[in-house]
Amino acid sequence: MQCPFCKEEIIDGAIKCKHCGSMIGDVPQPCPAGQADFSAMFGVAVRIWKENLADLVILTLVFLLVVWIPIANIGFIAGYTRSLLKVARGRGKPLAGDLFNAWDCFGNLFLFFFINIIAGVVLHCVPFFGSLASIALGFVVLPGALLIIDRGTGTMDAYKWCFATIQADFVNWLLAYLVGNVVLFCGVVALFIGIIFTAPLGQLIFIQQYERMKPAGNL
Repeated sequence: MQCPFCKEEIIDGAIKCKHCGSMIGDVPQPCPAGQADFSAMFGVAVRIWKENLADLVILTLVFLLVVWIPIANIGFIAGYTRSLLKVARGRGKPLAGDLFNAWDCFGNLFLFFFINIIAGVVLHCVPFFGSLASIALGFVVLPGALLIIDRGTGTMDAYKWCFATIQADFVNWLLAYLVGNVVLFCGVVALFIGIIFTAPLGQLIFIQQYERMKPAGNL
């Protein structure tokens, strides 16, 4: 039989292509919206992470080397996220080259980030509560960034969806955000080098929640 992704010949009944790494049959699926068990979503994320760990480490290492470049780093963030979306959907291996293939959403994502940065600066000027509000802002807008990266959605439509999806499933979005960030922080604590292992897992946790809640069609 042929792999539906790379078209190379593979063994009949194979569940993973030996050439491109795509999952053919047993693709990890997110829990349906409204039926979520966070532990199940976490388990799927860990499974994907383990199966692709070597490639994810290389992808993250290259990402950390280029993400410091001003302005262009927005495109690299989009490429990194799309690569993780690809592997989460069983559509191939995460590749370092993916970092440079997401410029189509650059304009919308740049505007989205710019507005959020300005809002964060303004909030920080408010004593005490401003800092808390800026943290809350990061939580609220993160789903919109994923939507722009995945679909190329307009900035205002991304904001509308942020508020709607968090209102619809607040607990699981919050758990994904908190646990994902705790995992990322553990990598920073582990002499920082640990981040090349924990960053993709933290993002995959959030992606599982996004996969459950993403819009069925274009906004």
